[in-house]
Amino acid sequence: MFQTFIKFKEKKVNIPKYVYTQTDEYGDIAVIDEGDYRILSFAVGDEQSRQLKSQPHLLQHSYTQAMMLSLLFCQPKRVLLLGLGAGCMLSSLHSTLAGVRISAVEARQSVIDIAKRYFRLPGSKKIDIHCAEASEFLRAGMAKKVDLIMTDLYRETGMDEVQVSKKYIDLCTAQLKVNGWLVLNCWGGSVDHPELLDYLRMDYADVRSCESGDGNLVIFAGRQKDLKSHPELRELALKYSSVLEFNLQRYLSKIA
Repeated sequence: MFQTFIKFKEKKVNIPKYVYTQTDEYGDIAVIDEGDYRILSFAVGDEQSRQLKSQPHLLQHSYTQAMMLSLLFCQPKRVLLLGLGAGCMLSSLHSTLAGVRISAVEARQSVIDIAKRYFRLPGSKKIDIHCAEASEFLRAGMAKKVDLIMTDLYRETGMDEVQVSKKYIDLCTAQLKVNGWLVLNCWGGSVDHPELLDYLRMDYADVRSCESGDGNLVIFAGRQKDLKSHPELRELALKYSSVLEFNLQRYLSKIA
């Protein structure tokens, strides 16, 4: 009688390793390595940013990928990022758009320092990073208006409610060019933000949204109506999918 022994391949388990921890006036910050990925966290179980260490420009979270749908409506030369985190969005835009000028605003100097030290934040004469509260920065105004504003303000407890307030939206609108676009990453779905969507429709000619599939609602608001047909948008999405190295078309199919 023969016995057959089958050797099963052991599944590799990535045990999180704390690379760096710090506490500032806002709370805790941790940099965590998990196999091929590096994570920025503000609390236990929280994941503010996830980066593929070998390719830091490749967006990992679904909501950040969905936010790139804005490139179908706007080919920006100047971008304002409100909320830096580990700088994943900044790295992706810098890699994708040749010659783009990016200003990023982050309330925590410690987060800026960590992004530079641990997340390979790109350096360029066309990148400006400001340590300030987003509302205060907007209120002070910029020397030149921008084509695209992406706002992604989150704390360890979740979304900063300021970014869905009317005053904040008005401040953002004031910094956009006449054909500019505003992109907001919100918690929840369309049913959770009816007043915000209604308010945006008062000042913006084109308001669309996409539930990214990870509990986030990404809202796109254009000062002018984008008149591209759906086939034209699909073609653009295919083009950017190749550059971004993820399937942008799957988010286009979710846009409303």
